[in-house]
Amino acid sequence: MIFNSIYIEEAGNKRLIVFSDRNNLIHSLANSKGKTTLLRLMLYSIGYNVPNTKHIKFENCKVESQITLDSGEVLVLCRESRDYIELKQNDSVATYVLPSDEASLHKIIFKANYPELINNLLGIFYFDQEKGWTLLNRGVVIGSIRFNIEELIRGIAEIDCSELYRQKETKRQDLLKYKQMFSVSKYQETIDSESNNLAGESYNSLIDSKINQCKIQHNMLKKELCRIDKVLKENKYFRNFIAEIGLLVQAPNREIFAVTEDNIIGLNDTIDFLIAKRKLIASQYNQIQSEIIELEKERRIEEQQLSFFDNVETISDIFDKRISSIPINEVAVKKGIAKLEKEIADINLKIRELTQSANSVISSIFNTTKKYLQELGIDESHNTEKYLFTSNLKELSGAILHKTVFAFRLACLLEVEKHLNIKFPIILDSPSGKEIDKQNIEAMVEILKRDFANNQIIIASIYEYRLPNINRISIVTVSYTHLTLPTKRIV
Repeated sequence: MIFNSIYIEEAGNKRLIVFSDRNNLIHSLANSKGKTTLLRLMLYSIGYNVPNTKHIKFENCKVESQITLDSGEVLVLCRESRDYIELKQNDSVATYVLPSDEASLHKIIFKANYPELINNLLGIFYFDQEKGWTLLNRGVVIGSIRFNIEELIRGIAEIDCSELYRQKETKRQDLLKYKQMFSVSKYQETIDSESNNLAGESYNSLIDSKINQCKIQHNMLKKELCRIDKVLKENKYFRNFIAEIGLLVQAPNREIFAVTEDNIIGLNDTIDFLIAKRKLIASQYNQIQSEIIELEKERRIEEQQLSFFDNVETISDIFDKRISSIPINEVAVKKGIAKLEKEIADINLKIRELTQSANSVISSIFNTTKKYLQELGIDESHNTEKYLFTSNLKELSGAILHKTVFAFRLACLLEVEKHLNIKFPIILDSPSGKEIDKQNIEAMVEILKRDFANNQIIIASIYEYRLPNINRISIVTVSYTHLTLPTKRIV
């Protein structure tokens, strides 16, 4: 992929910047002239949610980038809002809503399919001046966009962990609920110790308990009444059915007589019993219903009385009473937390094992990183492939961290390019760090010239770099409201 040009329109100012398909230097004699703004606008123009720079709000700009894919296809991307972007492809125009459609857009641009790969691509070809030169294998690329080496490796190896992540998120949500329940139980202990559990014996709580018990009985009686009514209806229907069909039966003595509701033994007794039982249950049902009404009336009176004592009983007091009345089994909650934590740990282990199974990808990235570090004067011969996943960055500082980041992420870039069979632009914002001397910069540039000769390289810096046939884009002034570049004006 190559950036051919970017057109920027902001507050009536129009400008077009044209890039070389190989080496480009965005240069100014001093800092804070607009170099970073231009780089971020390039990323913004292809759908990334990058933060504004100090003096320009990107959502107030119209930006249009023309890019050429490795297939030779030319795409034009136009963005006038953070909410959407238009893609002109061949003779068609499609609108992508951001950020929800960002992955779909980048599938087209980068010819990638796996979400974990797409989500980590920016971290391999863009080095931000603020975060980029300290970002090794995990962390922030720019703004809210992150980079994770495990995700990148799984994406390259086409290992799908989406179902495991779904299970993990479900269990994580459950774990949060259990931890909240545990916090409530500990808070209850605090209330009990401070008030000797008097809060749990409030009159209102007792009424609530009685109402709940009555409602349980009320529901049970209601179900029993429904059952009796159904049996009665079926028995009465059977009795009427027998009377209507004129059924005849023959006794052992060969006497024939008609079957009626009166000569079916026990039928009427059963119906009479059910009717009597229904009357008894109906009486109990009405009694419980009346009791519920009285208790609810009593509760309303109690609440009205409490309203007169707001200065005595605070919202906090009422909250404590309510919390203390919630039955929570602390032992069961602890077991639930331990169980969920173990299940999440098991899922993390499965994901880690799947990542480690991508041996060829891991070995390739590690060997390339090791080769580049040796060229940059850093001896990492004692490290193993596990070094790619290290979290110990404290021992790396200054120039060592700067060069390690450069080597590591270029190695990742080569592996992705090999997998996707495309070339990425390499965008470097201020590669000459405070502790990087001229010799180290020259060694870094030599790697770019040798191994990335077919990539488009775009460097923003106040320094010069020995790259062949470099296209120089000079930023001579900066306005506090507009990015000013000595480029072609669009009429």
